[in-house]
Amino acid sequence: DEVEKLGIARTWAAVAHADVAILLIDSAQGVTAGDQEIIDKLPGLLPLIRVFNKIDLQDAKPHLVEHPHSADIYLSAKTGEGLDLLRQYLLRVIGWKQMGESVFLARERHLRALHDAQEHLGLARNYTRETELLAEELRLAQEALSTITGEFTSDDLLGEIFSRFCIGK
Repeated sequence: DEVEKLGIARTWAAVAHADVAILLIDSAQGVTAGDQEIIDKLPGLLPLIRVFNKIDLQDAKPHLVEHPHSADIYLSAKTGEGLDLLRQYLLRVIGWKQMGESVFLARERHLRALHDAQEHLGLARNYTRETELLAEELRLAQEALSTITGEFTSDDLLGEIFSRFCIGK
């Protein structure tokens, strides 16, 4: 119907701006024709993580298989086995570095944070006489920049990434 068509169109628009694609697959079924259709529509250089879930039903062990521009991660969401593999691989793909300086990757969320900071600084100029409002806008600008500078944990970063997921098939 029209609502579903609109939802699908919005999903593909979001995919065009994504940093990584994660496709959830039932490990018993493997990659279906429908899954392959989705994979074929993904932008060429977009990193793809195929997550094969429900390995607990097959007595399989969690593991990671890397390919150029993609990876297969076998896990069980029910038991939690293999979730660390997914977490660590996802952090590596998006360029997270625990310590030291890292290469700046101008991902969409970085650009969004810079835009938000610029917006708050612009608003702050309007409040030079209302110090409480000026301080609040400066705080919000600093908060936006801290998402780039790393003044938060890797779990915060994953929360930010997963908050933008559209779950469905």
